[in-house]
Amino acid sequence: MFMDIKEILTETSPDRPYQVSVQKIERIHPHYHNSALELVFCLGGSVTVISSHQRIVLNEGEMFTLDFGDIHYLYSDTDNTTLIFNLDLTVLRTPWDDLKYHFFTCESCHCYPYQQKPMEQVKDIVLSLAYAALSGSTDRYGKGDLRAVDRLISLFIKYFCWLNYQYYDDYINENFYNRYYHIQGYCIENFREKITVAQLAQMEHISENYLSQFMSKTAFYSYSQMIGYIRCYEAEHLLLLTDMPNYDISYACGFSDPKYFYKTFRQWWGCTPTEHRQSCREYMKQPASYDVLSDEAAADFVRDYITNHHIEKVFR
Repeated sequence: MFMDIKEILTETSPDRPYQVSVQKIERIHPHYHNSALELVFCLGGSVTVISSHQRIVLNEGEMFTLDFGDIHYLYSDTDNTTLIFNLDLTVLRTPWDDLKYHFFTCESCHCYPYQQKPMEQVKDIVLSLAYAALSGSTDRYGKGDLRAVDRLISLFIKYFCWLNYQYYDDYINENFYNRYYHIQGYCIENFREKITVAQLAQMEHISENYLSQFMSKTAFYSYSQMIGYIRCYEAEHLLLLTDMPNYDISYACGFSDPKYFYKTFRQWWGCTPTEHRQSCREYMKQPASYDVLSDEAAADFVRDYITNHHIEKVFR
């Protein structure tokens, strides 16, 4: 049975590369954004986010980030008020050409000590941008919008990308950064093909041993974990967006053996491909249910949240 999982497009422009809504969520069906990074910010109550291999319960004041292309859905059994902030990566005026190759992990409920202060800065920026958009006060802030967006992306790249998720240190210099995203970008673009350590080492003009040592300093720990995750990530789209059999999906995503596909998928997603597909089908049997607050009501709620939590505006 084909599942009607939709791509949700964002209405943005270079002058305002983000879209904001405040919602009361009961059940939002699986969907994805091919060009937007989504931040889910619980402003009251609690809401559960399910994306790929993660199930995150957000309580008031907690935030979770979804990468572009992530198939995700949200639900809650309690009264909640949730801010949805979509940042369109295709219209950003940033110096980072490889932004599409990043995996971000910005989870306020699972912060490392070095991420705690940047996390509060991310929240402040998102709330300020949200209030400006919802209240129609963009002209008041002028170019502050774009400065704040640039600052937001800088914080994500420095503190919340997978590259330094567990290994934030001074060794992640520009050369390290460039090499990592060159390798990851190549794997993302060529995941359907056979990719070997020897091939990547030759591409980077380094030895295979050095490449293995290099990858051990990243969140993936190894080349095989990186390419395995990328292939499973792409396989999830075929599982949920098509009726292709698992056997065909395994080869379409570059796995040499369906058994290895099942093993790797279970390693990352915690279930088999068939179980994941069936779970999503069961979820979609229930109708979607959520309310989107008017801009005026949403702006009032965000303003009160900022006031009650003594949050200082990032820009004025």
